[in-house]
Amino acid sequence: MSSESGGDVVFVGNATVTPEGLLGANWVGRWAGGRVRVVDGKSVWVIERRVVGGRRVITLGVASEREALAELALFERDPSAYRTKKQVSESAAVLAGRAAADAVILTPELHKEFIEHARKEGLSKEYIEHILGAYLSHWGVALKGRDLREVTLLELRKLLKGWKTAEHHRIVALKSFTSWLREEGKLHRSNDPTLDLQVPQAQPEKSVRVKGYSMAAVEAVYAEVPSQLLRDTLCLRAKAAMHDTEIARVARGEALLKEVDDPCGIKGTVTFLHKRGDDHVVSLDAQAFAAALRLQARKRPLTRAPALVMLKRAANRLREKCATPEEREEIQVIEPGAIRHSFSNWASDHGVLVRPTKQGLPVEEVAAVMGHRSTKTTRTFYKRVLVPPMIQLPLKLVHPEDPPIASRTADLNDSNEKSVA
Repeated sequence: MSSESGGDVVFVGNATVTPEGLLGANWVGRWAGGRVRVVDGKSVWVIERRVVGGRRVITLGVASEREALAELALFERDPSAYRTKKQVSESAAVLAGRAAADAVILTPELHKEFIEHARKEGLSKEYIEHILGAYLSHWGVALKGRDLREVTLLELRKLLKGWKTAEHHRIVALKSFTSWLREEGKLHRSNDPTLDLQVPQAQPEKSVRVKGYSMAAVEAVYAEVPSQLLRDTLCLRAKAAMHDTEIARVARGEALLKEVDDPCGIKGTVTFLHKRGDDHVVSLDAQAFAAALRLQARKRPLTRAPALVMLKRAANRLREKCATPEEREEIQVIEPGAIRHSFSNWASDHGVLVRPTKQGLPVEEVAAVMGHRSTKTTRTFYKRVLVPPMIQLPLKLVHPEDPPIASRTADLNDSNEKSVA
């Protein structure tokens, strides 16, 4: 004999039993579904029905016979699936608790966990702090503790319209966060409201003015900047077209500096090691190579905020030297990131390609001798460009406090100790 109890429901095999609580019950009458008893002065309606496999006795938590008849109708529709109001309430509470436990909310704790993940991925400190961290905090405030699974794409777009700036960065920060949640198994694709949220494309720039600066403008600012660290950063941007992340890697010691001293004018190379295997090598002249050595000796890069402050001050000093208002209006505050665009313009108009003295054979000929059908195989697995060509520009970056450019690396290291700070 098997038994099953659901609190106010008792079902026992084919036998008729009295559930706990009904023993010694004060039965006062019958109704359409069974019998009525009195408990603490109140009427209690009980369903008594014989069903397939036995008999069910169900105590109803209702206040009137009318409500009892409504429950009886539900029971007779599907006796095996019937649940009392109490059971339905308890089940709903359990489901609500499970839903709350599984909720995906942008909490400070989850925000911190994501930022730690970004650091381990090797993203720059500035990008993590000013893009991911800052804009994700904005999203956390705007979403007000809501479960991301319940947020709609339309709601996200309305929030974006409420912000007047940085739409691109805000979307990138949120999509990076939800992508990480999916990787961690905390959010399913079917519940991710950001999947169809498109990152807006950058608008094409309208003029050469926005694309960069003249060499004379950069030379003038370089001569006014008092910080050797900023001058070294400007030098690597202007002479080697380095990205901000590349300069940061040089400063953190994540790039390999090698002296070459080639007669063609290439003083050394900087190699950025990539996990995928195709290392990026850049050739530098003596001034740029010395700047890279000083940055590496300092062990940390110059961040964006202080760089902009110093560049604004340099522009103000240049304006003070101008004789006319027209000249003052022509002085621009140099944006470090735009110098890379300037390099491409300068190289197209004035650049001279300088090749190493020992040039070697073209990769196509090496591939033919080795029997490779594609030069891609040769480049990927065998050929490593030790000293690539360098674009030489008629750019004169001069400052009275720049250390003299030594002929040997050892001399550079000695002279740089005083200028690192």
